[in-house]
Amino acid sequence: MRKIMARKSYRMGVLFAVVIAAVLGLAAGSVLAAGALVDINTADQKTLESLPGVGPATAKEIVKGRPYKSVDDLANVKGLGKSKLEKIKPLVTVGGPPAAQAPAATGAPAGGAATKTTTATQPAQKAPAQAKPAAKAAVPAGPVNLNTASKEQLVALPGIGEKKAQAIIDGRPYQKTEDVMKVKGIKKGIYNKIKDRITVQ
Repeated sequence: MRKIMARKSYRMGVLFAVVIAAVLGLAAGSVLAAGALVDINTADQKTLESLPGVGPATAKEIVKGRPYKSVDDLANVKGLGKSKLEKIKPLVTVGGPPAAQAPAATGAPAGGAATKTTTATQPAQKAPAQAKPAAKAAVPAGPVNLNTASKEQLVALPGIGEKKAQAIIDGRPYQKTEDVMKVKGIKKGIYNKIKDRITVQ
């Protein structure tokens, strides 16, 4: 009886030691994982397979889904359910994307610089355009005579381009300012804009 009891005690002791070792091993693994989180954007497949519940197939899917903006994006990975995701969340991170975005950010200034250059070029082009209206506004000191004005003076009127200015010249003479509405492309809207700036005398 003593021998039997001794054997049972021995077996129980062995089983207990195995269980303790397993528990300690898991605890140690958790500590290591906590100390060095797995970056799901840069980790290789083998490292991903070391995560609980992640096999070769799931690891491949994780790699295919890169890059990830947050750990929650793993919910879209095929074969990785909510329960598995909850287990690996504390063990992973997405430290990769910021590094990947750094070059993009570096490229952005380049693109931004190009945009700024374009923007800088546009003001340069607009400056003369703004100077022209000022010059145009300065040309007619008084009402523009539809019968004698030059093409440049007519172009200076609001809504009158070169084509309409030439059409006004071709339609001369005018007996009254309203006659300008007979010119193709000049309707009441444009006439109302220029009526106070034109004359036929």
